[in-house]
Amino acid sequence: MALIANLIGEVASLAQAEGDSDNAENHARLLNSIHRLQLAVEKPIETAKRIMYQPPTNIALRLAVELGLLDALVTGGRSGPVSATLLAESTQCEEILVVRIMRCLTAMGICNEDGPRTYSPNEVTKELTSEGLKDGVRCLIRYNTVIPATAGLLGYLTAFGPRVPTHAEETPFAYIEKATMFQWMEKRPKQRRYFDSFMAARRREAPRWFEIWPVSDTLKSGLRSGPDDVLLVDIGASHGHDLMGFKERYGSFPGRLVLQDLPETTRTIHNLAEGIEAMAYDFFTPQPVAGARIYYFGTVCHDFDDDSCVIFLTGTADAMERGYSTLLIYDYVVPEVGASVRAAAMDLQMMVLVGGMERTEIQWRAILRASGLDLVRVWSLPGASESVVEAQLL
Repeated sequence: MALIANLIGEVASLAQAEGDSDNAENHARLLNSIHRLQLAVEKPIETAKRIMYQPPTNIALRLAVELGLLDALVTGGRSGPVSATLLAESTQCEEILVVRIMRCLTAMGICNEDGPRTYSPNEVTKELTSEGLKDGVRCLIRYNTVIPATAGLLGYLTAFGPRVPTHAEETPFAYIEKATMFQWMEKRPKQRRYFDSFMAARRREAPRWFEIWPVSDTLKSGLRSGPDDVLLVDIGASHGHDLMGFKERYGSFPGRLVLQDLPETTRTIHNLAEGIEAMAYDFFTPQPVAGARIYYFGTVCHDFDDDSCVIFLTGTADAMERGYSTLLIYDYVVPEVGASVRAAAMDLQMMVLVGGMERTEIQWRAILRASGLDLVRVWSLPGASESVVEAQLL
């Protein structure tokens, strides 16, 4: 009981501080303390059962998105609590189905239960009706892809042995679907749109790399300003959201800005900001831009196993100039002890879907050293999921 009492005091203290300021570090500590308090209070069987019964609640959320229940609740809730009867009418669902789905949603805190078969939206409901998060639910809680691939992991390991898949062609996803995840999405444009929409929403939620890494302090002197000098190469940049944000904030810095991605991506780029060059490039081939000040990979490495990362990081290192070029990697840096549920789940998800992984600092050091690079520092912000790994030539 002493542990519970201590944790209650810790939560109370952090909650008081939370009310007084918008401090990301304090907020992260408060959430962690609440989680530890719940684990301390729960009986072991309660913890086990709570985890075991998570899959049906995830499916309830997916059903609520697909059937339009959350949208109907937000729309109807503007004038007061909404009955299950009204939700059933507006979504053309059987009322008892609505009741059973809403029972899960209210238990998870996704919406409020104001009385028998009566509901109202809360801030979580409203957040989940944004297009980016709805598409995220469609990406992550798919009946026919992610969930079967994850559930099939045990069968996959039974068939191939208890080992980690080493490339996208041999993942549990590929085992189930007979295609890699990105090959699968190529044939399903709607799923690709969901994926891109969710990735864009994640980028808006998270601090960007140039809000973590000290750009002004590091680049305030020594930049080259010739017509061919390159300031930043964003490798695997998709449609250039990070580059455009960087240019908006640091557009006065000299040097070219280069966006690199596969030809099928670069040819779909429209309305790229002036001063940003799009270049078709496969990063498993030699890097054509030599001597840039910064080479940047944003949430790329976690899609690949170590050997693949060493291939393209070595290609990047070969293009870097000693004493001038810096490599920046924006990705998870998982703590050796005390990883969050989200980081641990992301790691398993990357293994199942693409054969990738989320790495600890020790693992980052290992693949960088194997690529001819030295990890200089890991830059992080309190409460942020991703960090910036800074590296230079050995």
